[in-house]
This record gives sequence, C-alpha cells and structure tokens, in this order.
Amino acid sequence: MIEKKETSMTDATTDVICPFLIDSGLSRGQAVRLNATLDTIISQHDYPEPVGALVAQAGVLTALLASTIKYDGVFTLQIQGKGAVSVLAVDLTTDGKMRGYARFDADAVEKAAADAEKGQIAAFFGEGTLAFNVETKDQSYQGVIALNQPTLADCVLEYFKQSEQIETALKIAVATPSQSGKGWTGAAVMLQRMPMDRQIARELKEEEIDDLWNTSVVLLHSATPAELLDSGLPLEKLLYRLYHLNDLHFFMQKTIKFGCRCSQEKVIEMLRRFPKQDRSEMAVDGKIKVDCQFCGKSYVLDLKDLDAEG
Repeated sequence: MIEKKETSMTDATTDVICPFLIDSGLSRGQAVRLNATLDTIISQHDYPEPVGALVAQAGVLTALLASTIKYDGVFTLQIQGKGAVSVLAVDLTTDGKMRGYARFDADAVEKAAADAEKGQIAAFFGEGTLAFNVETKDQSYQGVIALNQPTLADCVLEYFKQSEQIETALKIAVATPSQSGKGWTGAAVMLQRMPMDRQIARELKEEEIDDLWNTSVVLLHSATPAELLDSGLPLEKLLYRLYHLNDLHFFMQKTIKFGCRCSQEKVIEMLRRFPKQDRSEMAVDGKIKVDCQFCGKSYVLDLKDLDAEG
C-alpha cells in the first residue's frame, strides 16, 4: 500500500509527509512538517492569529490523515461549528496540493481567544462536527465525529478510537510567524497500532507486544515542539532519534504544496446549475462576480454569455 523506500535519509525538512514503520510492523506512523504551504494558505487571507493557528492545526492533521489511506482524488477535513469559527476546511489531493479556508466572526474570535481556557473547541467552535471526506472518480465516503473534545487533535484521536477502533497516539505543534521567524509552521507525528502479524504473535507474548506499543508512545511524547518544528532537522533524522532501536523502516516521502483547483470552467459549471432568474438576481450591471474562498481569486462573468451557454 505504501512504496518501500530504499534510499538513505533525504535533506527535505518541510512540506513533506514521512511514513514509517517500527517494531517489525507492529506500529505504523506518519510524520509531517508544513511551512511554506501553511504560510501561503493562512497569510493570503490575513486571518487573526487564533484562526490561523486553527487552520495550521487542521492542515497538519489533514496531511496526517490523508497519508493513512490509499485514494485517487481529494481528501477533505471539514469542521462546522456554532461558535466564533463556523466553518474550517482543508483538502489535499493525491498529488499533494493543499488548500484551506475558515469562516469566522472577527468580534467573536477576539472574545473566544480571551476564553481559551475553556478549551480550543468550546471556545472557538462550540457545538458542531468534524468530518473526513474522501472523493474519488468512482465513489466518495465520509467519517463524522462530534466536536466533544478539547482540541482538534483530541477529536481525531477520538475518531480513531470510536469509529476505526485503532489505538492511536499523536503529538502536534504549530508556531506563528512571530514565534518561528519563518512564517506559519506546523508539524506532527502520529503512531497507530497495527493488527498483529501471525509470525510475531508466535514469537512474542501479548504483554511484550503491549510493552513495545507503550514504549513507542512514550518515545513519541518525548519529542519536543521545538524538535517537531525545527526546519533544520529532517523528519527522518528526528524519527531516527526516537526509534533507531525499534526496527525503524522509512517509506517514500510525499511533498505537499499549496494548490487551488478553482477555474473559470468550474465557476461557469456551478453557475449553470442555478435557474436563470437566480443568476439575474446575482448579477450587478450584467455581470456576476464569484470569489474563491480558498485562494481569493475573483471571476467576473457576463450574464448574457452565461444565459446563452446555459
């Protein structure tokens, strides 16, 4: 499912996903660090810092989650809340193009930031849902969980526990431009306990396998936020520090970069779905302007041309 990597450590330090295995395949993991990608997504919208931090976390989590499955299409993490932030969405294509946006009330965000001790979810989203969507050419499927945990990372852990029944551990960190000096940065490492191989089951006792998992989780949490975010430290070297005694194997890294899929053709297709009367009501001086929520690009279309083509 993942291509085995035969080469040595790379020099890539940011905007990559690094999959790996430890303990003879008893645990699989994904490490991710995003810098330029997150900085582009967040900076082009000029989000308030608390909203930027949420988008950064969602971007890192999207990269982690997408790397756990095999798909040919688009993976989307979408949050819908009833608080200061009503919508937050990040998606990642198979070829590594990520985009994201948040919809929020600026005054409510300022108040939520002052109440952050209640927990990230309660303060900024209130009640709501977190959904994972996978869209391919042939099918689509979705996983949904309530926003009933303190943080976005906790919600992801709860999803794997309740819906997938996979033991999962996660360490995540983000830094603002003022903290990093290099723009928005986010990083994380996630471990998942895999079904036991028959050969391993014959060779090890159950308590020994439990000890291996518990040790790997302790080692994961020994990584500091500074190490996770250090753009001078390749992810493979960080993982080697943690798991070089745990039969560590790397797989091919995947590069991530900002990329929006909007186009004039897609905007025209979307507008054609509306009745002619609705399009007329959208028009100003005979033209309809549509702004992409993800990248901010504007499309101005002539109503007469739309009506003629529709």
